[in-house]
Amino acid sequence: MPRRILKPLIILIVIVLLIGAAFIGYGLGYRYVREQDKRLGYLKDRFDARGFAPFNKDTPDAIEIYIEQQASTRDIAEMLKERGFIGNTFAFEFLSKFNGFDGQYKYGTHYLLPGMSYDEIMVVLTNRPQPVTISFPEGMTYQQMKEKMLAAGMRFNPDLLDAMVRQPGLFADYSFVPLIEGSPGRDWLLQGYLWPDTYQFDINATEQQILRMFLNNTERVLEEGGYYERAEKIGMSLDRVITLASIVQQEGPINEMPMIAKVFLNRLNTDMAIQSDATINYLLLEDGRDPYMWIKGEDVDRYRENAYNTYTHQGLPPGPINSPGTVAIEAVLWPATERTWKGANSYLYFCATGEGTSDFSKTLAEHEAKVARYSSK
Repeated sequence: MPRRILKPLIILIVIVLLIGAAFIGYGLGYRYVREQDKRLGYLKDRFDARGFAPFNKDTPDAIEIYIEQQASTRDIAEMLKERGFIGNTFAFEFLSKFNGFDGQYKYGTHYLLPGMSYDEIMVVLTNRPQPVTISFPEGMTYQQMKEKMLAAGMRFNPDLLDAMVRQPGLFADYSFVPLIEGSPGRDWLLQGYLWPDTYQFDINATEQQILRMFLNNTERVLEEGGYYERAEKIGMSLDRVITLASIVQQEGPINEMPMIAKVFLNRLNTDMAIQSDATINYLLLEDGRDPYMWIKGEDVDRYRENAYNTYTHQGLPPGPINSPGTVAIEAVLWPATERTWKGANSYLYFCATGEGTSDFSKTLAEHEAKVARYSSK
């Protein structure tokens, strides 16, 4: 074949091949992008429906990773490469910027699946990781709250958490913490200030993160409720209000709390021991024993020297015995009055009826007769 024909023919063949390769490449690329969009759309839909990551420790083949607070995209890329999820940190950083994910990664415990693309990894890590949801009802002690978190699978160090609860100075940036009164026998200084509520924790949350979630809630409620101002107006420190509220929390139903608070305040004003069964039950719980509806004399004797024993020690115990809720706190701040409860200033006793209510008395003889009647049922 003449050279003048062969050269143009070769050029034509090369052009055809290049065009063919371009079409093939476009087709493959379009197919990849379409399939990738479907995978990402499926992932995003699952996030939208659930509110957090669709993968957890129980997902088959899921691998756990933890993103530290304030970790940069580079930090995350290097961690992913070390764990074998990606092969190129530069590509991950570039795609993060290109996709608008840079700076959007959520700290906490995530779960990835082997073989995920860079984009899929980014979608997972920029959405909220699945939390551990725990509800703490009013009246739980610190020890009970700690055990409930451990039972839910949280991985904090319980000894370190104990140490932090004993040292509220670590959290002096909260307005109520400097008001906490240290006194002999008061072990869990933050007890009473771990606000009862439903929380969503990261399974690997640090001890400080856990406590700050509780304390943030406490700060908000105390300020919004005007509790600081009311405590000052009635001449009680906020710490004493929370301490008495923790006792009221355990002593009766919600509708009776203002009356129960009034009885205790009457006793405090007349220098009588408040003699609360709730404080003895607290000591029993701290010793791993079961509480009672009616306290036995042997239990009072067992804890005779303990400052939390309000039968043998006058006044309030050294600190709160649990985490009280708003109703109990407001019962102490706004107790029953003569206007709302006739004879309010004269009641000094009450006892459980065994039916979820209390019976109030003005004299010891009346009270003892009721105790004998109800406890014999």
